[in-house]
Amino acid sequence: MSVAQQVFTALAARGGDEVDVPVIIEAAVPLELSGEVVRSRICTFADADGREWALRPDLTLPVAQAEIAARSAGASDETLRRYRGPVFRLPSIPGEPVEYEQVGLERFGAPRGVEEDVWLFETLADACAAAGVETGVISFGDLAIFPAFVDALGLQDDVAAGLKRAFRQEGGVRAYLAGHSEKRSGLSQRLKGMDREEVASFVDDIYAMTGLRPVGERTADEVVERLFQSAGSSADASLSEDADAILTELLSLQVPYQEAPAALRALADRAGLKGLDQLLDQFAERTEQIAASTHGALLGAAQFATRFGRRFTYYDGFVFEIAADASEAAMKRPIAAGGRYDSLLTDLSGGAVSATAIGGIIIPHRLAGQSGAGS
Repeated sequence: MSVAQQVFTALAARGGDEVDVPVIIEAAVPLELSGEVVRSRICTFADADGREWALRPDLTLPVAQAEIAARSAGASDETLRRYRGPVFRLPSIPGEPVEYEQVGLERFGAPRGVEEDVWLFETLADACAAAGVETGVISFGDLAIFPAFVDALGLQDDVAAGLKRAFRQEGGVRAYLAGHSEKRSGLSQRLKGMDREEVASFVDDIYAMTGLRPVGERTADEVVERLFQSAGSSADASLSEDADAILTELLSLQVPYQEAPAALRALADRAGLKGLDQLLDQFAERTEQIAASTHGALLGAAQFATRFGRRFTYYDGFVFEIAADASEAAMKRPIAAGGRYDSLLTDLSGGAVSATAIGGIIIPHRLAGQSGAGS
């Protein structure tokens, strides 16, 4: 039995339905979720009408689209969908294939709780073990932590929003704080103080004078909204020294996984931040339950980092990756990854469908290299 089949069989033991989804998706789906930065990694083409398509860069997106279609047609129960099939990405690491198989599962509409996060970790770890891989190094993160600390600091709304956006980019928070006021565009400076209707009128005038219209998937309304937000952003995004120190310490936090709850709690207490108890209690409970897992060989060198997981563009909570070892090469080629993305269905459906979502994938060809089995 191939590694892929071993993994898929292990996932099938969790129940649910096997799904088969389209190989081709609209390019706007990954681009709107993740921005143009992902264009260099996806395989795109245009049809005769100029519509842009992409070979699926992962299976989560088309599976989520299938879930949206089912819920739009009236389904409302919890669902578990598992899958296997090829995905297509232009390599960022030399030697990686453009096309490779991905095996995984997605769970929609389940309760939003610690037990479900732990269930996902155990599911992927069990599947790796079924293929003969029971050792490795895990990186953990939680993409809800940084936004929660920002909210607890009680910052000006536009500054808080800017920090949350910047968090998703490597070095983005420091760049935002250091250069926001200097790097504001001349256009946003000119629009400063205008209300939304005035910004819309300004944009209409530009279109009328130039004859230009938005290119691609971005609409005129979206252009207006983005300019309005930019114009409304404070010219002074500086923080107090205390707030700056708190966020700097939070971003640099990287500790053994089981030490993370105490480290986060200590930081919140020293800063006198309120409103974090529920989040930190759940974080501690999840850490404790995962630490009690039977997969001790995976957890021995596990690390938590506040900044980990930012490159998973649609994840918004608990995230983790399993790598073969702690080498730089292995950490860039994880054998499994998963987490929580409760906003994905809402984002993909334009707000028409909302349901919790957790899921993860395993990459058989990398797993096979670790286990020594065939693929």
